[in-house]
Amino acid sequence: MRHLILFFFACWLALCSPVMSQELSSCETPPQGRSSANQGPDISATYLDEARQYREQGRYELARQSYAQALATCRSNAGLEIIKRELAGVELLLRTMR
Repeated sequence: MRHLILFFFACWLALCSPVMSQELSSCETPPQGRSSANQGPDISATYLDEARQYREQGRYELARQSYAQALATCRSNAGLEIIKRELAGVELLLRTMR
C-alpha cells in the first residue's frame, strides 16, 4: 500500500512540476506596494530549484529544508502558494514513509 501511495504521489508531482515551474517566474517579482530596494535579491527560485532536485533524487529531508528556505525568501503571493503546495507534498511523503 505504501509503495502505491508513493507511486501516485510521484506521478502527481511529475505532472504538476512543469505547470508550477512556469508559474515560478512570479516568485521573482515583488508584490505591489513593496519595494525591493533594501531587501536584497529574491533568491527563492534558487532554493526552489534545489528543493525540486532533491525531491527527484529521493532526498526528501533536504528537499523540505530547501522548500522552507524558498518559502522564507519568496516575495510574491503566487510564488508562496506554489512553494507551500510542494512543501506540503514533501511533508506528506515524509510522514507516509515514517
